[in-house]
Amino acid sequence: MKKRLKGISRIDSKNTHGWYVRIYANGGVFVSKLFSDRLHSGKQQALKDATAFRDHNQMVADLQKEHMRGRQKKPFYEKPPKNNTSGIVGVNEIKTVANDRDVHYYQATWSEDGKACSKKFYVTRKRTAEQAKELAIKHRLQMEEKLRKEWEE
Repeated sequence: MKKRLKGISRIDSKNTHGWYVRIYANGGVFVSKLFSDRLHSGKQQALKDATAFRDHNQMVADLQKEHMRGRQKKPFYEKPPKNNTSGIVGVNEIKTVANDRDVHYYQATWSEDGKACSKKFYVTRKRTAEQAKELAIKHRLQMEEKLRKEWEE
């Protein structure tokens, strides 16, 4: 019976009685729906409808997955994450201590072939923090343009 109910859960709470269907695809929920006993003329009919819904949508999800198989995710983010302090996607400021010395740099990050890559631009006597940040931003934009061209080919 477990195989038959794959992706289907029973919900019996105070006000809700029915079968809940979830189909997963592309790393998340592809589609979900509740089949209420009351709206589907009872528990058995609700389960039959839920099973038919699941089977159809699983087929659609599998076809979409097959169609998307050759396509890769973009190798870069479009929006900065919430914890981004530079305001530029893929550029972050690092202040740390190494070998009892203060180290300050800006780092450009990206991914190539699924591997994380980065390049550091250190703040030195000859390079200000603003210059290091500008170099990191410039490098990130160059890598993004290169990767965008490769991805679109």
